[in-house]
Amino acid sequence: MKWSLLLSIPVVLCALALAWVVSRRHGAGVEQRSNGFGDDRDGFRLQLIGYPTERVDEVLERLDAQIALNNARLRSSLPVASAEMVAGTATAADATEGVTRVPSIASADSVDRAAISADARTPAPVVRWGWVDLAVIAAYLGTALHVLRNLVGRMSTGYLSQGVQDHQAFEWYFGASAHNVATLSNPLFSDRQNFPDGVNLMANAAVTGLGIPLAPLTLATSAHVTFFVVELLGLAGTAAAWFWFFRRRGLGRTAAAVGGWFVGFAPAMVSHANGHPNFVALFLIPVIIDRTLRLAEGGRRIRDGVVLGLLVTWQVFIGEEPLLLAAVGMLIAGLILVAHRRIHLARALPGIGIGAALCLVIVAVPLWWQFAGRQSYTSIYHPPGGNDLAALWGRATRTFGADPWASAALSMNRTEENAFFGVPLWLLAALIVLALLRRPVVQALAAVVVITSWLSLGEEVLLRGQPTGIPSLWALFDELPVLENVLPTRFVMIAVPALAGLLAIGIDAAMKASPLGRDDAEELDLAAWPRFGGWIVTAAAVVALLPVLPTSLQVDPRPVVPTFFTGDAWRDWSHGGSILAVPPTDIVDARAFDWQLAADTMDFPIVEGYFVGPNGQPDRGGQYGAARRPLSLWLYDVNAANVVTPATEGQRLQFAQDLRAWRTDTVVLPMRAQTTALRDSLVTVLGEPVQVEDVLVWDVREFRS
Repeated sequence: MKWSLLLSIPVVLCALALAWVVSRRHGAGVEQRSNGFGDDRDGFRLQLIGYPTERVDEVLERLDAQIALNNARLRSSLPVASAEMVAGTATAADATEGVTRVPSIASADSVDRAAISADARTPAPVVRWGWVDLAVIAAYLGTALHVLRNLVGRMSTGYLSQGVQDHQAFEWYFGASAHNVATLSNPLFSDRQNFPDGVNLMANAAVTGLGIPLAPLTLATSAHVTFFVVELLGLAGTAAAWFWFFRRRGLGRTAAAVGGWFVGFAPAMVSHANGHPNFVALFLIPVIIDRTLRLAEGGRRIRDGVVLGLLVTWQVFIGEEPLLLAAVGMLIAGLILVAHRRIHLARALPGIGIGAALCLVIVAVPLWWQFAGRQSYTSIYHPPGGNDLAALWGRATRTFGADPWASAALSMNRTEENAFFGVPLWLLAALIVLALLRRPVVQALAAVVVITSWLSLGEEVLLRGQPTGIPSLWALFDELPVLENVLPTRFVMIAVPALAGLLAIGIDAAMKASPLGRDDAEELDLAAWPRFGGWIVTAAAVVALLPVLPTSLQVDPRPVVPTFFTGDAWRDWSHGGSILAVPPTDIVDARAFDWQLAADTMDFPIVEGYFVGPNGQPDRGGQYGAARRPLSLWLYDVNAANVVTPATEGQRLQFAQDLRAWRTDTVVLPMRAQTTALRDSLVTVLGEPVQVEDVLVWDVREFRS
């Protein structure tokens, strides 16, 4: 905490410098122009204030050319031409008609407003990629490699232990998708665990939108490699996508690079990288937002609507919950921008309707399968999962200099450290909002940060674990359909790109408020210190982001896969039924997943498992893992107590029914420390086992007859 406060001092000083620079430029402009200066009228279209004379002429020529082109289109059915093709005509028309030029110090704000009114279909700026942009992407990739470096060379022998069994669970999902592709099976279902009932993949975070396209990689290498690739490219790709988005909205490279980095490597992203690739691969979200804004700006309704629908459809199959969170953030920001008349809702609705219709046509059957298909469920109970208030400004576990025990005390677990922004970042963001509050987009982003942070606090605000008696905003929404299944702590993830947007806008505004050279400084009667204010704010942003600089994720050794499965010995014991791993696979022991992946990617099914499915009750509520049968409960108790427990005659009869219901071919017990109790207890049910390489095996096919 002391370190955070010390870092806050230069951040505050730099942010005050930003406010001074912007306000001074604004004051200078007011003296020379009666219509105000520096007011952002076009959302993310930030303006460069104080153009050189030749640049203003260039902008005006392009504007006049576009006006001439529009007039020509109205008079006749001329073929579509670019503005540059008619630039000469427009200039000649200006000379003939005596067009009056505005003073050379006019800002691009008025020019852009006129351009938008002249042609509502003006597209967003085309982002041209150069070596600098590629260097930014390389930096993102390098940061992602730093976060995951402990997995390099250990993809099949190590696992992200702070995610408990989530790492293995998602590897299993990638393996199941690859198996479905290879066998032309139902891509929305798998019986490779919880045999024979199976698992509804649509009702789980199965990431089929990535698992199916990457099936060739999984089949050629392994699901371990696919998981690593998705995590690596997910982190770097999300950062790169937001960098692209900020550049598309007119922000400079430096501002966009800082904003993109924060979105890609915020504490929430690094925390979910412990085993939640569905919350790491978020590269489609900024593209969806950009396409929506394009429709509001007058893009092609049919083409852009179709593209939007396809993007949303793909995101549904990657992760529905991130899409829902993105929609909440877009709704909050959109309402404010609509109120300021910065988004033309009527212009956007037809294209959005086309996209929504296309998306619904494609996902109608998968959504029906998710909520009414085999092994579906209605809802699942979550314990109160709000953020502690102190988590909003605290330090995350995987950041340099953090106290992991203090971080753990403020979060649900290591994969749900969704806030932890640090004090300096909050101070810098607040000062940027105060300095640029007139801009509607700043108001919208600030509202997103405040509202979603408030929502994430759960039903009642806690401060360092102690109830404050203050109700949170979540209490109004926690029983609504769909939202009731979302952990409230995750709503603060919506604030991550909003904070990044504020940082990027602040840096960009400072860059553009700084004089570009001596001529511009003399024209505006300001000191010549090119970009000095912009680099001050950039330095402030870097300092503010130091408390969230990530460390590498913790990787521990996996349980060794028995050679029984790494070779071909298992084939002699698998005859179309299931294999019962002892103890049965569940939420705390998913080692059998590695057995499946080692044996030709899901070539045999296993009993029970780690997934979300129905609880077996009439209400069809959801639960983690299978509905336990008596044999699996008995094995669980024997393993926990590590005491030999002979089965009674009644239990033996019941256990035989369980094996029959599971259609089990073989019971497998790896030979490892503390297996004596399990072995001797199973002998009272199944008789003596056969040792095959490094496992004990019971052939139980007789119970299936």
